[in-house]
Amino acid sequence: MRHTLEEADGGLYRHTSKLDMDRTFDRAYGEIDHPMTAIEFWALVAPVVAHIKDSHLLVCWPKDFPLDHIPLLPLSVRVFGGRLFVYRDFSNDDGTLEGSEILSINGIPAKQITGKMMTSYNGEGNSTTAAPYRIGYYNWFRRTLYGLMKIESPFRITYRNSGGEEKGVTMVGKSLSDISAASGARDSQPTTTADLKFLDGGKIAVLTIRHFYQYVDAKQKLMLHDFLQESFAKIHRKGSSALIIDLRGDSGGLDAPGAQLFSYLWDKPFEYYRDMVVNAREFDFFKYCPGAKPIPADVVEKRRGGKFHYLNHPGLGLQQPCQPHFGGKVLALMNGGTDSTSCEFLSMLKLHERGTLIGEEAAGSYYGCQAGPFVVDLTLPNSKVWLPINLTTYYYVASDYKYADRGMIPDYPVAHTIGDLLAGRDRDMDMALSLTGTK
Repeated sequence: MRHTLEEADGGLYRHTSKLDMDRTFDRAYGEIDHPMTAIEFWALVAPVVAHIKDSHLLVCWPKDFPLDHIPLLPLSVRVFGGRLFVYRDFSNDDGTLEGSEILSINGIPAKQITGKMMTSYNGEGNSTTAAPYRIGYYNWFRRTLYGLMKIESPFRITYRNSGGEEKGVTMVGKSLSDISAASGARDSQPTTTADLKFLDGGKIAVLTIRHFYQYVDAKQKLMLHDFLQESFAKIHRKGSSALIIDLRGDSGGLDAPGAQLFSYLWDKPFEYYRDMVVNAREFDFFKYCPGAKPIPADVVEKRRGGKFHYLNHPGLGLQQPCQPHFGGKVLALMNGGTDSTSCEFLSMLKLHERGTLIGEEAAGSYYGCQAGPFVVDLTLPNSKVWLPINLTTYYYVASDYKYADRGMIPDYPVAHTIGDLLAGRDRDMDMALSLTGTK
């Protein structure tokens, strides 16, 4: 695993120095002095990989691990200010614990649990929100409780309810499929990856992009490229003076739509990516990856320093503005789930002072990331633990950012509570609406 990352990851020392990473690798290697299960090995290496501080890189359990056979904690949680709260309680039909703060599980303080989990999940650089988001909104908490903390059913929960009373309860675990079925019945998911609506008689347009995927709809009839084109035509016809772009939870996707989105907001030619680099066209670890092929010779060229630079990627070179141009006020919503393509776009808003950022610090950074278009899944041959190896180092055109080692920082930070979440209060949107200047 270490050899692969040192060989192929061009962003390995972007946020953590080589000296620091060498120490981290060596320290973990020294702990491999006894037999381990695959999950024990995962628990050892997950913090090592997280220390690289690459939002696209994580260590995954073996694909054939029988997770559904393990009784898991039947709660969905959220982390606010380092504290652990119950969002959904699937232990019974009453949802008794929802809104409560978890104080301990099986005698282990919640602060200790979340603190250790934070070291195993990361965003880009020193993002403070990416790990809490992934633990909660990605529902990684319950499996990490088992894999990292070794806390198993039955679960003895000490909690503080919304009235401030400290109580205790014991619950048995449930299978992942049962929890997922209960969650799906309770919380319906959007059927599209993007949508557009208008408020205040059309003065305010709200464009939501949940993922920058090729298609907006499940039937794959509407491409995102066409959806954006149609959306800005509608915004133009409505005469909207303010545009709220909701990128909360948008972990990214394709490269091109980010530049396309910005092209409707900027009326001059612009640069989007400064450079895209790979360490080599093929790597030693390909022998562990059936189907892995060298990067085509006509895609990159070798330059001084021995690395390979992309030649004709659509994000490189001068980008042209698109019509109809939107020249009104732009406000963007973001949180700890906003990453990759979303942050490429947000960095352009910030660089050109074209929009106001609202919400939480993002998972992605202002300067670049390690991502596709060439990604190879490395399955370690003995443990079957696997990692997605993103071969391309992206460099955005952004510059002179005071938070270079952090995720994207909002201009208007918004604090959230479990009470807001359960009541359906959207404080990010409330802040954006107050700043539109339409009233």
